Amino acid sequence: MREILISQNEKEQKLLKLLQKYFKGQADSFLYKMLRKKNILLNGKKADGKEILRLGDTVQLYFSEESLGKLIQERESGEKELWTQKWQNFILYEDKHCILFNKPVGLLSENDGSSSFSVNSLLLSYMRTKGELSKEQEKSFRPGIANRLDRNTSGIIIFGKSLGGLQAFAKLLQSHDLEKKYYALVYGDFQKTGMQEHFLEKDKGQNKALESERGKRVKSAFEKLACVESSVGSLSLLSVQIFTGKTHQIRTQLSLLSHPIVGDDKYGDTRKNARLRKTLPLSYQLLHAYSLRFPKLPESSVLFSLSEKCFFAPLPKEYFEILKSFHLDAYLIDKTKGKD
Repeated sequence: MREILISQNEKEQKLLKLLQKYFKGQADSFLYKMLRKKNILLNGKKADGKEILRLGDTVQLYFSEESLGKLIQERESGEKELWTQKWQNFILYEDKHCILFNKPVGLLSENDGSSSFSVNSLLLSYMRTKGELSKEQEKSFRPGIANRLDRNTSGIIIFGKSLGGLQAFAKLLQSHDLEKKYYALVYGDFQKTGMQEHFLEKDKGQNKALESERGKRVKSAFEKLACVESSVGSLSLLSVQIFTGKTHQIRTQLSLLSHPIVGDDKYGDTRKNARLRKTLPLSYQLLHAYSLRFPKLPESSVLFSLSEKCFFAPLPKEYFEILKSFHLDAYLIDKTKGKD
């Protein structure tokens, strides 16, 4: 029998959530079966998985060590080596509860079927390298990202190091109290400033968001910073603040407003993109999460040290050089230069 003691990091989550992390890769149906058969108990009693864990609770696992070894997917011995010093410059802020990371283009937010290398796996590796996360701790709580960015969207991503940090960020994101802003370079002379609303539904077959009456409402505010002429017509540099956080939200909305993002082949103008690529290093959509501003937080919050602070993420070097070629770099709000 093995016992898990619920500590500060594991409390205030459902028992099933804890078990999903501990038995990573096992189906929920298996976990429910083990609960029904009393192979898994909470404080020595039968549980159904919906219980909210409290500090000091204990979870008993009635399996042999051999069986547990087969059921629990241990991390690979080489996973720690994901982290290298070159990534240190991408950390914008760090404390004991969180990391703010400037995600480069091409890096996944979380692992998927195509790759196990992501912001999430990279920062888990970072914590292990620092000695802040042990193999035993990971069995009951695994730190992780609080928000996501598309693979080819760069900018600020939030990583929760503690359960308290992840829970606090979840509340801020749900209440939309975090001010998140993006730079977007779009086609055309943008005249639709202010709040724009659409109803979007994801088409899983196309992996694309589409406008639909059955969809969920999304809201973004658009501000034009500058407009210039180019070989493919007008280009506008926008600052975009999102008030909801749906898949491909900004890309879809700008496409529906007839101002698609430069470099976006999924929602944009592939003909103009191809023409620009002949003279510019345009390998992805020019969308970057450049700023994150925190509201006033109570002293009791684990994120109190971030109260009323604002963080800026430098543009990728390629994006910055494209703006510079059109003399648009002077209109950047944060005045940061591009970084490799």
